Amino acid sequence: MNKLYYIKENGIHKLHYDFGESKCELFILLNQRVEPLHVHNFDELAVVFGGSAIHVIDEQKYPVVRGDVFVIRGKHRHTFEELDNLNIANIIFRRDYFETLEKEFADLPGFKALFIDEPRYRINQQFKSKLHLNSGQLQEIMNLLNGIRDEQANILPGYNEAKERIFEFLIIKLCRDFSKKQTANTMSLLRVSKAIDYMENNYEKRITNCLLARMTDMSESNFRYCFKKVTGLSPIDFLIKLRVEKAVGVMETTPSINVTETAMKIGFDDSAYFSKKFKQIVGISPMIFLKKQRAKVE
Repeated sequence: MNKLYYIKENGIHKLHYDFGESKCELFILLNQRVEPLHVHNFDELAVVFGGSAIHVIDEQKYPVVRGDVFVIRGKHRHTFEELDNLNIANIIFRRDYFETLEKEFADLPGFKALFIDEPRYRINQQFKSKLHLNSGQLQEIMNLLNGIRDEQANILPGYNEAKERIFEFLIIKLCRDFSKKQTANTMSLLRVSKAIDYMENNYEKRITNCLLARMTDMSESNFRYCFKKVTGLSPIDFLIKLRVEKAVGVMETTPSINVTETAMKIGFDDSAYFSKKFKQIVGISPMIFLKKQRAKVE
């Protein structure tokens, strides 16, 4: 049975791969053919090493050319149109493996921007923050991809582990290249990504625009402008939304908690203000949300 196959559910094409014991696999596609618009049961790192096309993802269209590198999260519907001798290397990887990599490379400059925030905020950025490699950088990446290809072909003892180590070094190399890229869009994404990472790990603390601006080496006004350009939200609105999302998680796992305790736990000093923002974002009050959670466990 082919390990890579399509199924169709509710009119949506879903591309599945049976990984078995493998955590990642490389597919090198020469003169890529047209595929149906689809989602995956895996995530994917794409390296364009020849030709061009229009990448259609989440109903948006972006040109891709030789040297472009980007991540496609499995939940996003995508395909390629107007293919012109498109040659592309796809490394597909299991989502639980990516969660491990996310922890392992948490402090690696460029990782969060390239693998998490660029895909997340791609529509706002119009794909202008994608990584583009020059000829020398692309050749270095192709050498690593050839190493993965050889391990897959030869199937020597330890080949799965060897593939993973090469892939992880490839990630480090790409993150270094992304961090060195000095366009306005990528610099904004790198700096905003640093602020987002801090907010996600310290949401319960007092966080100000001034603090985040200093952290990202920007003036406060420029930081606010860049943050909204990348995320579509002001820093304070982003923080409020993040805290409300954390509150939902707290109340789902601890339905015995009350509204005031929840507000204090996730960084709100005023439970009334928390309730107002919670209802705006979730659609119901935190009190009603808690009642529904308690009913589930009774």
